[in-house]
Amino acid sequence: MNNRLKANILICIVYLKSYIVVSLLFYFIFNVPSVLAFNNPDPAVNNIPNVLISFDPDNEIEYAIVVEKMTQKLFLYAFDGTFQLLFSFKCATGEVPGAKLRSGDRKTPEGVYFFLNEYIDENLDPIYGTRAYPMDYPHIFDQVAGLKGYSIWLHGTNRPIIARSSNGCIALANNDINKLSKYITLNRTPIIIVDKIKLVSVNSINRIKNNLLKFINQWNQTLEKGTFKEFIKYYDSEYSIDLSWWPEWDNVRTGLTKSKHPFSVEIKKISILKNNKIYVAVFDQVFKSSGRNQYTGTKKLFFSHWGGKFRIIGDVYQYFPVREKEDIDIYPVVFAGKHQWDMLTVENEIAMLIDRWLKAWSSRDIDTYGSCYASDFRFKKMGLPEWLEYKKNLNQKYSYIHVSIDNLIIKIGKTNKATFVQHYKSSNYESVGVKELIFKREVEQWKIYRETSIGPPREPENILSNSIDTKHASATEK
Repeated sequence: MNNRLKANILICIVYLKSYIVVSLLFYFIFNVPSVLAFNNPDPAVNNIPNVLISFDPDNEIEYAIVVEKMTQKLFLYAFDGTFQLLFSFKCATGEVPGAKLRSGDRKTPEGVYFFLNEYIDENLDPIYGTRAYPMDYPHIFDQVAGLKGYSIWLHGTNRPIIARSSNGCIALANNDINKLSKYITLNRTPIIIVDKIKLVSVNSINRIKNNLLKFINQWNQTLEKGTFKEFIKYYDSEYSIDLSWWPEWDNVRTGLTKSKHPFSVEIKKISILKNNKIYVAVFDQVFKSSGRNQYTGTKKLFFSHWGGKFRIIGDVYQYFPVREKEDIDIYPVVFAGKHQWDMLTVENEIAMLIDRWLKAWSSRDIDTYGSCYASDFRFKKMGLPEWLEYKKNLNQKYSYIHVSIDNLIIKIGKTNKATFVQHYKSSNYESVGVKELIFKREVEQWKIYRETSIGPPREPENILSNSIDTKHASATEK
């Protein structure tokens, strides 16, 4: 074999090896789900999609899904103080390019969406694979823009993933959607669908992030303490917002303030996202008053940004807790405020009942004492008449009675109850024990329905005297 032939063979071998290496490289880049980030000791990324503006994980990890239609890829990002790319998967979107406009156009919508529900394989048609997540398309801003369509899902499939092959949904391989499902929280995890991802540095979005966070906090402060005229200025004048709930909200704020119960409306776990020139903020809204926290709902706001100014162009609750039928039409933050106010009112009425009960007991006023009990009160085998006769005999037996309580805890719920440490002292007997009272509503007043000693009587010196909760009540008559 001459030298020229050997050289040609060697060149062919080199080209063949290069072709194999390049082919394998392209295969792993474009066809195999990327899970290398989990094995990377430093998976933080410096450049992120410009649709991810801000996350506040509140000691948790927040996740966001980004779908790029041009490359038919789905990316999962995590944020725990820094952004990390956890996965990328092959996906299939609508077979017709462009953003969805109407029902049946076989296009996938573009924008910021959230998952409303989860269905697993036994509840699904086989074409949806092992798992499916309906999305909230068309959301309120889509509807204002005149976009039509329905039933846009992220789902699995039993078939091979073929680019641009769906009717408008986003399809993943079953193994991939099963893996992704661990990171999806309904009504919280966003899915942002774009034609092409634009990567930007994390630092480059800080200014817009800080300005929008400042705007949202000012909006929230106005919700707490501002006037209607001040509040409406945060909204675009062309956006038709329903603020019919404001007068009732103003009554709740006024009532809590006058009753000296400070309150606040707090924003928790806020995420800010972007699609084109529209920003979306989603956050948990919490009503706080007198040490109680009540989850109002998950709020979603849409913002425009023109001339350096933000304005709200969409305002909805993404989710709020299930309520009784008669309360379903009450605006969530109004409902939370009324609920807290009602609870505080009930707590105050019960505290006043306990104070009246103690004073009547200590003064041996059997008529007032008896009026504190419900007509169907029972203690062991005694009804109310037998109970009052028993107490009347004790009043005649002792020259004085002194009853006081501490560590009073009133719990308002389906069953309203109070527990406390009771100090009983009379001319011939004294004890300290833990007591529980259960209350019921009777003739528009709270009454004692059940009375139970939940701790055995003990000598006074064996009871810790430090108060652990609300009020202290005492009465004496010698």
